Amino acid sequence: MRRIKQEIFLFIAWWVKFFGLRSEAWYQEHLSRVKHSRNYLSNQKFDYEAYGRIMLENSKNPAKNDFVPLAKDSYQRKESDPKLIAFYLPQFHQIPENNEWHGKGFTEWTNVTKAVPQFIGHHQPQLPIDVGFYDLASPKVMYRQVELAKQYGLHGFCFHYYWFSGGKRLLETPIFNWLNNKDLDFPFCLCWANENWSKLWDGGNREVLLKQESRAEDAEDFFRDILPFLQDERYIRMEGKPMLTIYRPNLFEKEEMLKFSAKLRELAVKAGLPGLWLNMVGVDYFEGTASEWGFDGLVEFPPMRITHLRKYVTDGNPINPDYKGFVYTMEESIESGAIFENKVTDIPVFRGCFPRWDNTARKAYSNASTYLQSPEVFRKWLSGLLKWTKENNTPEKQLIFINAWNEWAEGAQLEPDNRYGYAYLQAVKDALEHE
Repeated sequence: MRRIKQEIFLFIAWWVKFFGLRSEAWYQEHLSRVKHSRNYLSNQKFDYEAYGRIMLENSKNPAKNDFVPLAKDSYQRKESDPKLIAFYLPQFHQIPENNEWHGKGFTEWTNVTKAVPQFIGHHQPQLPIDVGFYDLASPKVMYRQVELAKQYGLHGFCFHYYWFSGGKRLLETPIFNWLNNKDLDFPFCLCWANENWSKLWDGGNREVLLKQESRAEDAEDFFRDILPFLQDERYIRMEGKPMLTIYRPNLFEKEEMLKFSAKLRELAVKAGLPGLWLNMVGVDYFEGTASEWGFDGLVEFPPMRITHLRKYVTDGNPINPDYKGFVYTMEESIESGAIFENKVTDIPVFRGCFPRWDNTARKAYSNASTYLQSPEVFRKWLSGLLKWTKENNTPEKQLIFINAWNEWAEGAQLEPDNRYGYAYLQAVKDALEHE
């Protein structure tokens, strides 16, 4: 039955392409998905006993041990170093809304711990060490996070901030704990996560749990809410102005976005600030340039809009024959230098990278994306971005954003885990030391 449904889908897709409703590239992508699934259907039953022997052999062979211990020394930042800012997810504590929507006691760790490998070589579950399974309702864990971030050369955190029209917030406790604990001596800024809150974790319009409005009249309420952060002496500034990033500006109509940004800047001056530096996350699916939408800088947020990737074929080595995810390898695009190509924009670009990416913890085996990247490949990527930033941005505007410090359910964390230890943090330190 499943095979029949696939053939019907492919037949419809061909006619959609024929009448010009979709592009050839769209058709080829869907054709590859069907072929990929056909291969799984024709596979013989996976040999779990053989897989178990491979895993046991790897665990006993020290030469294949990827674990890197905690560094004995700390990186001493130089004035000339580009500033590395890691996105920070405040999801790791209970809130009433998640208890209602996802079950009592839910935090991001709920997703992280239920992940399982989908193919041979798939590192799941990814489990934390050092900082451990922390609860961000208490600020204590943040002190250790700051120690680690400083030791390995990071400059600051960019907290995802969930604010909704009408003044509703989600997951704000850790960020207000940070604000109120001035001895957390580490720079920070905010990224307004201005999407819908959905059960599918994608900010989309399906299974919406809390709807996000995108309207200019919210500017005063929003600014009043974030003003205590902007006034904090630890807050990251650009040209003396507090730096605010907006995740999805294209959810606004263009004129609404322009009114919204103009009002924020006006209110900043009235509050005694020298202005406001507004970044947009590097989306390119709207008309016009970034400055025409009222922005001063563009932040890359991979894997969003990443190209030049080679697909890693998992046919023939599945653990789960029904796995429908997409698996890529980063090595070729980084080794070739394609990922370092110049970005042509009318505003400064703050380049971005991720240590790794794997959101099967959230998506299970359906529609997940895995980007295979070793610590060494990540080091090369970051080294290339350090070089690009020094060559293309003025000294004050030399920022690089890393996605992320602790996106555990998306497999995008610098924090140490049970397989690699401190390897991805060490890669940051090594990139800075050899830059």
